Amino acid sequence: MKFNLRIRPAADADVDDAALFIAQDNLEAALRFYNAVDRTYRQIQEHPERWPRYDLDHPQLAGLRKRSVVRYKNYLVFYLVDNGSVEIIRVLHGARDIPAVIAEDFVEE
Repeated sequence: MKFNLRIRPAADADVDDAALFIAQDNLEAALRFYNAVDRTYRQIQEHPERWPRYDLDHPQLAGLRKRSVVRYKNYLVFYLVDNGSVEIIRVLHGARDIPAVIAEDFVEE
């Protein structure tokens, strides 16, 4: 079963920021990064429950999962699975303060 895929704007921005950083040294490597992210998204879309949960103490993030980007193990894709859909929340470098960055998106107003 192939799940519907939704990518949050923050995740799109994360990928663009990472690619721009990579492109400073090597434009072709940045293009390969985009392709790797696309491949990773397709793998998640086809088998979203295959990768481990990433537990955060936030009710809106119950069931959050993570998967590293194909060939870029330091970049992690964080996503939620719900009723036949996959929502890509963020794509972050593993050295970042991941709980803090993700929680910023879910601050209750």
